Amino acid sequence: MTIVTRRTLLIPYTEALESEFLMLNCCAKNRAQMNGPKTVASARKLFQRVIGDPDIHAMAVLDNYNREYMGHVYVETGLHNQAELAYIFDKAYWGQGLASEALKAYFPHICQQLNLTHVKATANIGHEASIAILRKLGFTMAGIDEDDFGPFYCFEWRSIAMHQADDVVVSETYPL
Repeated sequence: MTIVTRRTLLIPYTEALESEFLMLNCCAKNRAQMNGPKTVASARKLFQRVIGDPDIHAMAVLDNYNREYMGHVYVETGLHNQAELAYIFDKAYWGQGLASEALKAYFPHICQQLNLTHVKATANIGHEASIAILRKLGFTMAGIDEDDFGPFYCFEWRSIAMHQADDVVVSETYPL
């Protein structure tokens, strides 16, 4: 499956994208809001999970014009019967609305494909760009937590069930 937007192309991962994935995840600036950079070894191990774990529904995000690798989006399921959304984009593409554009196409599609009704996500306190993206996707703040890397916001998204007169429940995702 491929998802195309005006400026982005979301494609399933293949081995050919490993070096781009490694560069994205080993960059200190790219991962500044994601608990710091990964080592090459840990990024390679994560890449192998991305392409081999059936609970990780990841897509590479490419520039729709020149096919340059811009970032990564995924939903991981199987986490105690919960799903979690995460994403990372290269610093060269920040502030252009590309992450929002890609996620607005990816997130409703993956929720429908996996029949998700509840998804969680996190964002570091002060990471306004990520917080804005999550809000645009319909996530609401559910609380604050802290780990070894510091405090972060917990967000959640829930589908809205619409009841019809004949008692059929149709699940729709709002707002997008």
